[in-house]
Amino acid sequence: MRPALSRLAFSRFAALTLVSAAALLTASAAHAEATEFPQRPVTIVVPYAPGGSMDALGRLVASQLQPRWGQPVIVDNRPGAGGMIGAQRVQTSQPDGHTLLLTNSGLIQNVLPALNPKPQYDPIRDFQPVAHMTLAPVVFSINPKLPANTLQEYIALVKKEPGKHSFGSGGPNQTLHLLGAVLNEAAGLDMAHVPFKGDSPLVQNIVAGHITSGFATIATAGPQVRSGNLRALAVVGPRSELLPGVPSFRELGFTQLDVVGWFGMFAPAGTPKAVVDKAFADIQAVLKTPEVATRLANMSLTPTGLPPEEFARIIKRDFGYWDDVVRRVGEKR
Repeated sequence: MRPALSRLAFSRFAALTLVSAAALLTASAAHAEATEFPQRPVTIVVPYAPGGSMDALGRLVASQLQPRWGQPVIVDNRPGAGGMIGAQRVQTSQPDGHTLLLTNSGLIQNVLPALNPKPQYDPIRDFQPVAHMTLAPVVFSINPKLPANTLQEYIALVKKEPGKHSFGSGGPNQTLHLLGAVLNEAAGLDMAHVPFKGDSPLVQNIVAGHITSGFATIATAGPQVRSGNLRALAVVGPRSELLPGVPSFRELGFTQLDVVGWFGMFAPAGTPKAVVDKAFADIQAVLKTPEVATRLANMSLTPTGLPPEEFARIIKRDFGYWDDVVRRVGEKR
C-alpha cells in the first residue's frame, strides 16, 4: 500500500501544480494574442509629410502587411514639430499593436535633455521597438548652380559670402538639422537653418534655389542627384554604394559626421510581447520578399530586419551619440 502524502508534501505538490497551470495559461494567452493580432485595422503613423522616403517605405510595407494580416493597414501622415506630433499620437494610443510608429532617430533627438527640458515622452521608456527596418544613409547636397564642385569649395564659398547661404532640414532639432549644425561648427560656417516638414519638401526647395544646401536621405535626394538637379558633396557615415562617386565626410576629415541613419517601427510601451514578436516576424518576412527587396533597392534603402532587442541597443547607442552632438553644438544650432 502506497504511503499517504504528508501535509507538507501535498502542499508543495499543489503549489507546483498551480504554478504549472498558471504558466500554461499564460503561454496560451500569449499564443492567442499573437494569433489573433490584428483584430481590426492597423494604423502606421509616419510623422513627416507625404512624398519622402519614410512615407514611401511605410506605404510599401503597409501594402504587403495587409494581405498577411487580413485587415486594412493605413498610413497616417502626421507631420509637425520635427516628428513629435506623430510620436505623441502613437505614445498615447492603446498598447495593442494596432497603432504603430514608423520613424527615424528624430524620435530620440526631439527629447534630448539639452534640447527639451520638459520632454513630452521618453524614447526608451514610452516606446517598444518592433523592427529596425532599413538603413537610411544621408547625403549633403547643394544647388548645382552654385560655383562649387566639392565640399571644400562650398565651405570656401560660404565663408566668402557670410549670411548668404542656408541649409534646410526635415524639421527642427532632428537628424538633418543637427547634422547641419555639426557641419556649421566643424567647418566654422554661419549657414542659417530653414526647417521643412520632411526631407521631400527640403529637397524640392534646394532644387528650386530657395535654400542653397541641406542634408537628406539618399533615398529622397538620390534621384535628384542622378538627374543633375542636385550636386552631392559628401555622405554621412561610410561611403555609400548608392552614390559610389561621392566621398564620405570622414574621408574629407570631418569625423564628427560619422553616423548611419535608420528607419524603424515602434509600438507604444506595454504592447504585449507576443504581439510585438508577431509584428516583427511579419515585417521581417515582408522585407525579405524579392518584390520588396527590389523596390527598396530602387528607393536607395538597404533592408535590415533587425529584431526588437538589437534595435533597442542601437537606440541606446544613438541616444548617447546625439546627446553628445547637442551638448557640443549648443546654441550654434
